Amino acid sequence: MFRKRLYLILIFCLALPLGFTFAFAQNKQVDKNAVARFEKSIEQGKIEEIERALLNFAVANPNNPQVLELLAKVRYLQNRLSEATALYRRVLTLDANSASAKINLARILFVSGQADEAQRMLGDIAGDALFSQALRLNLATTFLLIGEPQKALEATEKLPLKIKNADALPIIAASYSALKSEQKLRDLLPLIKRAAASNPSLAARCAEVLQNAGLNKEAIILLRSTLAAAPNNFNVLVLLGRFEIGAKEFAPAKQHLNRAAKLQPRSARLFFAQALLEEAQENSLAALELLKQARQLAPDSPEILSQYVITAMRANQSRAAVEAAQILAESKPDEPEYLYLLGAASLQNGNISQAQHNLQRLFELHPTHSRGCLALGLTLAAQSNQLENARRQLLRCIEIDANNVEAKYQLGLSYKTQGETAKAIGYLEETVKLVPDYALALRDLGALYLQSSAERQARVVLEKAVALAPNDADTHFQLSRLYNLIGESVLAKKHLEMFQKLRSSGGNLR
Repeated sequence: MFRKRLYLILIFCLALPLGFTFAFAQNKQVDKNAVARFEKSIEQGKIEEIERALLNFAVANPNNPQVLELLAKVRYLQNRLSEATALYRRVLTLDANSASAKINLARILFVSGQADEAQRMLGDIAGDALFSQALRLNLATTFLLIGEPQKALEATEKLPLKIKNADALPIIAASYSALKSEQKLRDLLPLIKRAAASNPSLAARCAEVLQNAGLNKEAIILLRSTLAAAPNNFNVLVLLGRFEIGAKEFAPAKQHLNRAAKLQPRSARLFFAQALLEEAQENSLAALELLKQARQLAPDSPEILSQYVITAMRANQSRAAVEAAQILAESKPDEPEYLYLLGAASLQNGNISQAQHNLQRLFELHPTHSRGCLALGLTLAAQSNQLENARRQLLRCIEIDANNVEAKYQLGLSYKTQGETAKAIGYLEETVKLVPDYALALRDLGALYLQSSAERQARVVLEKAVALAPNDADTHFQLSRLYNLIGESVLAKKHLEMFQKLRSSGGNLR
């Protein structure tokens, strides 16, 4: 959830206009028309087109803060954060009171893991330095980014009503969401709807806030009303399709994505959304092909690469998953999500040592990372000489989260394979108590009840398991055993035949 909110806030930051007014003493007159052209090109996303010319312009004006800040903005958009940081620091050397440089540098420091310095940087901004409403809006966005939503709201209070009721709405809404003020967020909905009616970009940003706050239905309604006024807006069509996928409204999602495809048939965002639709319908191979096309258009996109890893694993393409996960991990070696993805993909690919290395590093950096803890436990469990270490790790996962269902399930399996039936039953009973419809846990618990001559209990859980997962071969096998034991030969024969049929067709046999 935090990563999603962070991504959303960064989108707000990038959406802010660049047309700030700079106050500094210039040693050399700069071509204002050239600056304006560069600013406009950056706002339009034409980074590659102007990069070389802007670099030459900066070389020709090495002591002009305005020019250097434009180049810093470009480096930030290119995710070249170390260069952007150096440029912003140079700007502040030339103009120590530059509020825009402090705000943008604080943003970079925060996403680079330097939260304290980011807060200090924002604290250095004098109130009277915010002579531009765009700067105030940028400051509010950055406060939201660094986890200070109350200060973000305070910054928006100083904005004119016209801006508060339009461009500032996504920031205000996201601040209410971060403060868990759901009613205040809901009270904004009429205002958001009015402002968004004639502004599809604003509608999209507000819809993302609503969806991130768990108001998916409201986000969909907002985008559909926006689409009525702007039926050919590509961004709204794609975003609406994604939200409809999340709501399992697959038919309208497909319709909206098809309409988007007619507008921009080769778009990384479109291919990504189409992949999500295929994945949601359990078509992992088709989703993977779409993600390959998305990667061709946006090879460095963390969002696309992350989903590629997940989809490749679901499609049993573990080598492809490892390849994408390595790219992510190399881009940010200490990023917990990337370490987790690389560890999980390596585990599926059978590279136990690589999996253990990355997952141990993740757990050392983030000892309360629940999924990383579990993945490390599974990695240790895959090694015959690490059984006790695996159990200790899984118990640690339960200490982190007492409701970690998978950790309890894996502990149950661990004791089951070692013939420690009583302990295995205990953990599996805890598992199905937390998740009553966990078919595999019900199946394994039923098998243990059979071993313990508890046929009545076995029947209850196995019949429930087969109703939940009718294509699981081993459940039918366990039911065949049960019915033979209790003298129901017709049912025993029926489930034995189902077991054989599923096994021959690649059914799930544990």
